[in-house]
Order: sequence, then structure tokens, then C-alpha cells
Amino acid sequence: MVIQDASLDTSFWVMSSKIGLVPYLFDFFRVHYCQAVADEIITTDPETTMLIYPQAMLFRVMRDDGRLHLVEPEKPLHLYGVGEAHAIALARERNWVLLINDSRPLQFAQSIGIFCISVPEFCVLLYTQGKITEAAALGYLKRLRSTTSPRLLNQAEQVVNEFARSQNRDSGTTK
Repeated sequence: MVIQDASLDTSFWVMSSKIGLVPYLFDFFRVHYCQAVADEIITTDPETTMLIYPQAMLFRVMRDDGRLHLVEPEKPLHLYGVGEAHAIALARERNWVLLINDSRPLQFAQSIGIFCISVPEFCVLLYTQGKITEAAALGYLKRLRSTTSPRLLNQAEQVVNEFARSQNRDSGTTK
């Protein structure tokens, strides 16, 4: 499988961290981030508190071991939040995949021709590529219910269910 370059948005990192999908990213993507995204992920000020959120600690570990690559866009957009604007601009400038989970900026990015992957779509990718089971994919999607667009979740669940049916037909089994 060819590993693709991808621009990381905060929303994708936070949700994929929350449900435990981050380690799978690196089988598919060379993940690039902007400083604005890193600043959003690592939200605590070490001058104020020693508190570090789990998604921030995971980001630091992966950044420090070389799995995350800092790249800045040449012309950041001035839409949405700073992290989203920079991540979208970077994906557009470099013709990279955009890893994003926030529905409105995702739709905007798609409208300007950027190939986007949301966390639900990443769950589908993992399932269809044989990295996780159907039950795991559906479980991950369920855990995203309170934080992710119902439209994105419903589309992903539909694809998982259709893929499972096709696999069952191909193997001659039924559920």
C-alpha cells in the first residue's frame, strides 16, 4: 500500500485519539501538521499548569519520535478556526489528503477539490482494508456519536454494513 501525505486538522487528531485510532494512521499516511494545529492540540500552558491532556501527550510522543512532520502553508486561509484554516490551506497547496472531522470545514474543503477523510471514514478504511473487524468499526463509530456529525456517521455505518454484506455474499455466509 502506498503511504499518502496528509494534512492534519485538530478535530481529526482529538477524535481519533479519543477512540484509539491514532496508531493506525501511520500505515496509510505520512502525517503533516501546522503549528496552529499543534497549538490547538496542546492547549495547556506549562507556565500555568502541569496538566497535559492524553491527546496532547500522544501528539508530543508521536511528534518527538518523528511520526508527525511540521509543515506550514504558504498562504493560510482566513476561514473557520486558525488550525482548520492552516490545515486546509496546506492540503490544498500540496495536493495532500486532509484529515478532518469537523463537518462544515470538511464540506468547504471538499467543495474546493480537497480529498478529505473524517474519523468515521477512517474507520471504514480500516475495516475495508482488513485492519479491524466489522464489530470494531461499528463500535468506534458508536463512540463518536456525541462529537461527530450524524451525516458522517450514517454514511460510514452504511458503507460498513454494505461491505459486510458483500463479504458475507462472497464467502457464502449470511448473518
